[in-house]
Amino acid sequence: MKILINFKITFMLFVMLFTLNLEANPVLARQYGMECSACHSQVPALNDMGLGFLRNGFRNSTYDTTSLQSLLDSNSSNRRYPVGAIIGLSDNSKTDEVNRLVKLYLAGTITDSLSLYSLTKESFNSNKHGQDLFESDNSQFYFQYNISEAKHVFRAGLLSPLTQLGNVQRSMGHSGLHGTEGHGDHYISPLDHADIRKIKGAEYSYLFDNNILLLFSYGEQVDKHGDHGNIIDDENNNVFLTSLTYKTSENYKIGLIYNSIDVKGNDFYSFIIPMEKEYSLLTWNSSLVYTNASDDDYIGLESAFTFPVGDMGHIKAIVNVDRDENEDTNFGYSLGYTKIYKMFFFEAVASRVNTELYSSNKATGAINIIF
Repeated sequence: MKILINFKITFMLFVMLFTLNLEANPVLARQYGMECSACHSQVPALNDMGLGFLRNGFRNSTYDTTSLQSLLDSNSSNRRYPVGAIIGLSDNSKTDEVNRLVKLYLAGTITDSLSLYSLTKESFNSNKHGQDLFESDNSQFYFQYNISEAKHVFRAGLLSPLTQLGNVQRSMGHSGLHGTEGHGDHYISPLDHADIRKIKGAEYSYLFDNNILLLFSYGEQVDKHGDHGNIIDDENNNVFLTSLTYKTSENYKIGLIYNSIDVKGNDFYSFIIPMEKEYSLLTWNSSLVYTNASDDDYIGLESAFTFPVGDMGHIKAIVNVDRDENEDTNFGYSLGYTKIYKMFFFEAVASRVNTELYSSNKATGAINIIF
């Protein structure tokens, strides 16, 4: 047991120290001959070019050579393979073992208007029940069809409704503060309370004047457990989400997201007001969340402040505060450092939760290799 603890401490220190002198160059950037900073303000957050790249079906415009054409190109120097993989190790102070991650993905354009995105992952952890690599809980798979370039976008398959909505989810991820990341049922972050999860269904979005995005999605929630304590049955639930996001002339981004879930005749709904602004020294993201998910109303605010450090490195501070259904006030704090160097992704995070029931600290570290 002492050997295991020493290994865990060594692993965490290695992550924190080794990340200090690294750069960036992920797979898609290499394929298109661009720096990662062309699409990312701070990974995984996307800038305007990155959001456009995503909306265009993983290319800069519909005039680019499709991924299928590139794959079939007889000139091997021009051939691009739209597949990738991420493998990695992670550890946190709340578990007794190092977790292993495998993530596979396929993304690219089939025709000038049709594209495909597929991702599946598995986290090997003996503390979790069996998690198969190709289960819907761990995957995304959808076809995208563009009309008038990226003005009208249709998606169908297994998808996440938050994909296009700015950096609502990207900025708050990997914080150590979410219920799915080790704190159990005692603390659920504001965005987790909104219960916006992957759906099996369809989505339509309309982009007006590159400043206003209107989105509708409808389908069945595929996660087995919702944050409201309900076991989700794919055959007995439906989810409807609509959102409106707007970018001002001063480059403030603000939106309104409405999410409605009908589980076996019980209706739950939530509202999110996301706000975002990129300054010269930092990027600010906040999400104000309201939901009627339980016996009483819930309201919470989740905010992230991201500071760039060198080339493709950043420090991110997250502060959560909420008033839950029991009229208790809860707080969550997180401070992390992330760096990408060529095909390596490093991350170290420390977090703390203060609730009416308990207080808890956690430290996490991760090393991933991108192929």
